[in-house]
Amino acid sequence: MMAVFFGFMHKAFQERFVYRTNSYITIVSTWLGLFVLVSAWRALYGGKSEVGGVTFDDMMSFIVINTLVASLIRSNMGQRIGERVADGSISIDLIRPVSFKSYHLANQLGENLFALLFSTVPAVTLAVVLWGFRLPDEPARISLFILSLVLGLLLMNQINYIFGLLAIWLKTSWFINAITNAAFDLFAGTFVPLWFYPDWLYAASKFLPFHLVTFQPISICLGKLTLPAVWAVIGGQLAWLAALWALEKWMWAKAQDQIDIHGG
Repeated sequence: MMAVFFGFMHKAFQERFVYRTNSYITIVSTWLGLFVLVSAWRALYGGKSEVGGVTFDDMMSFIVINTLVASLIRSNMGQRIGERVADGSISIDLIRPVSFKSYHLANQLGENLFALLFSTVPAVTLAVVLWGFRLPDEPARISLFILSLVLGLLLMNQINYIFGLLAIWLKTSWFINAITNAAFDLFAGTFVPLWFYPDWLYAASKFLPFHLVTFQPISICLGKLTLPAVWAVIGGQLAWLAALWALEKWMWAKAQDQIDIHGG
């Protein structure tokens, strides 16, 4: 079964080579985005080495790691599922040798891996050469960061899939990606880290899972959390994964009824 999963993932990866020109454009746009972010934060720091307990070096590391991870968590699953509902081809997905979820997840991971290797990494490499980047030299902290980051990626894939399933009921998907991305950018601290949020907005973000996707793993990497806080983050990630897994199973059972009703 895993061989079939990786087969679909590899196919999606290869299909992106058809759009190599887009990759060159994405490299430039990613680098320009990094340049704007770095320039903005350099201006905001105004030559200070630290603002609000966050050093300028930590801010640069946050930007680099966040940019790398962002290419792995963006998703078109909602739009893709919506299109297949609209044209009726979703019925084909139900008879594939892998589950509906695995098929769409494999496709998305293949696309994201291509974007990471051929667009984001080149742009970030140039940024690191120009502005520098530091990683902790503590193996335990790096290990906890990697564990939390993997859980965060799993969590975001689960969120994207659940939002994608909504297209089966809504029969449209043009706004699903926009809503998901907007919620993530706001409550995950993508452009402005949650360290700088007003207390009320920071507290509100804690009620949603988005802050556990990249912000908290990066906070672990940069040593912003105590060991008990690190384990609390990992526990929160596992709890959200369990809750979203249960929600997904319930939604998929209802979605199959919807597909049957509408002749899928």
